[in-house]
Amino acid sequence: MDILIGLQWGDEGKGKFIDLISQEYDMIARFNGGANAGHSIYHNNQRVTLKILPSGIFYPHIKNIIGTGVVIEPSALKAEIDQLQSLISDADLRKRIIVSKKAHLVLPTYGYWDMYQEESALYRTIGTTKNGIAHTYSSKILRQNVRVEDMFSKDFNTDVFQIISRQYRELQYLGQKMPSLDELYGNFMRDCELLKQLHIADTEVLLNEALKNNKKVLAEGAQATMLDIDHGTYPYVTSSHTIAAAACVSLGVSPRLVDKIYGVTKAYCTRVGHGIFPTEIIGSLADDLRVRGAEFGSNTKRPRRIGWLDIPALKYAIMLNGVTHLILTKADILNGMAQIPVCTHYEINKQRSSLASLSSTTDEMKPIWKYLPGWDVPFAQISDATQLPNELTAFLSFIEQELDTPIKYLSTGPKREEMINLV
Repeated sequence: MDILIGLQWGDEGKGKFIDLISQEYDMIARFNGGANAGHSIYHNNQRVTLKILPSGIFYPHIKNIIGTGVVIEPSALKAEIDQLQSLISDADLRKRIIVSKKAHLVLPTYGYWDMYQEESALYRTIGTTKNGIAHTYSSKILRQNVRVEDMFSKDFNTDVFQIISRQYRELQYLGQKMPSLDELYGNFMRDCELLKQLHIADTEVLLNEALKNNKKVLAEGAQATMLDIDHGTYPYVTSSHTIAAAACVSLGVSPRLVDKIYGVTKAYCTRVGHGIFPTEIIGSLADDLRVRGAEFGSNTKRPRRIGWLDIPALKYAIMLNGVTHLILTKADILNGMAQIPVCTHYEINKQRSSLASLSSTTDEMKPIWKYLPGWDVPFAQISDATQLPNELTAFLSFIEQELDTPIKYLSTGPKREEMINLV
C-alpha cells in the first residue's frame, strides 16, 4: 500500500497528483476527515471538488473506498454523487464506491454546534468549516454516535431521533437558530436511504485481501500534517489524524504493508483560519500571490493566508511521515519574481533551530531567510526536466539537500497533464 499526504496546512494540490497517478492503482482509499476537506481535480477541463469521495472516482477500473476513519454526512455525499453524475454519464459510478460499515455518520445537529461555538464568546474560535466534523469525532470517542452499519438496525430511527432531539433542545436553549426538528430529522433519514444503496462492507477485509493478491492500493489523506490533531499546530487543527501512520489505523492495514509514502508541498505555504504561521506574508504581495495561485478554499472559498516556504516545518513533517517521494506544486505561481525567500531556520529564545513542530509554545519564533534567485519562464511550454530554467533547478536542488528527500514530481500548472517526472 502506498500513502499520499499533505506536508503543510492543506491545499497543496494532493487531488491533482492523485488524479495523475490513479491509473496505476486498483483501489484508492480515503482514510480520514469528512466534508470539511476538498480535493480539486480538472476533469474534461472542468474543475471538480471532491469532499468525501476518493480521487479515483473518474476511472472505471478503480474501487474507491471510504474508510473507517472517515466521517460521513449523508447529504454531502449525496450531493457529491449527484454532481458527478451530472458531469459524467456513467451508470456504474455508484458501483465504484465502497463504504466502510464502521465509518461514523455526521448527524444534522453537529454543524449547528460548530456554528454556536464559533460565534459564542464562551468558546475558543478555531475557524472551523462548520460541517460538524469535530462533534462527530468527539461523539465517536464518547461512544455516543451511530455508524454506517447502524442504518440497518431496527433501532436506528429511534436512536438517531433520540440523539438529535436531545441536542436540538440544548441548542435551542442556547439560542442557536435552526430549522425545525422534523425537517432536520426527515432530511437526514431521507439522505441515509441513498447511502444504504451503496456497497457497504468490512473495508479492512477487502483492502487486506486486495494487498494479499498483489493489487495496488493508494491511501488518500485529507487536510495535512500541520493540521494533525496531535502533531499539528493545536488547537488550530482538524479533528482527525492526518499523518501517514493514521492510514494504517483508519483503514485497518498493517504498517508492514506500506511501501511508498508521497508527500505533497507547495513552493510556498498557505493556511486557512487562525493559528501560528511564522513565514506569513502580509500586504499587496500576499494579495497578488493569493490571486495568482487561486488561494481560496476548495470547500469554504475562504481566502488563504500566504507565506514563504518553511524548511524547518517541512523537515518536521517529513520526519513524522517517513516521506519517500516529494511532490512540489505551484512553483509556476512564483514565476517572474527576482528573488524567492525560503525560511531555513528559526531563532527561538536566541537559539537557532532547523527542525520545528510549530507548537503553540513556539509562537515567538523569528524566521532566518535564504534568498534564492527567481525564474521567469513560460511554464506552459515545459514538458520535461531538461526544459527547466537553471534558477528553478537550483531551487529544487536546494530543497532536496535541505530535506534529504528527492523531489519526484514537479507541477507546472493546475491541470492533470501539467506535471513532470524529475527522477
